[in-house]
Amino acid sequence: MSEREISLLLLDIEQAITAILEYTEGYSFNDFEEDAKTRHAVERNFEIIGEAASRLSAKYKALTPHIPAN
Repeated sequence: MSEREISLLLLDIEQAITAILEYTEGYSFNDFEEDAKTRHAVERNFEIIGEAASRLSAKYKALTPHIPAN
């Protein structure tokens, strides 16, 4: 996997995290539970994070031992 591919995967993760934070800003847990659109958007972004993280190489993960792999 090239460095560019890694940087794109990390960018996907960063953008998904940013989106989750934006979507849930000012929400209580009850607000979140009652808003199906926001729940679905947040769930989708967690899927994006999981997919991108699973595509990071074992070599890259070994270089970042301070980040849990599971």
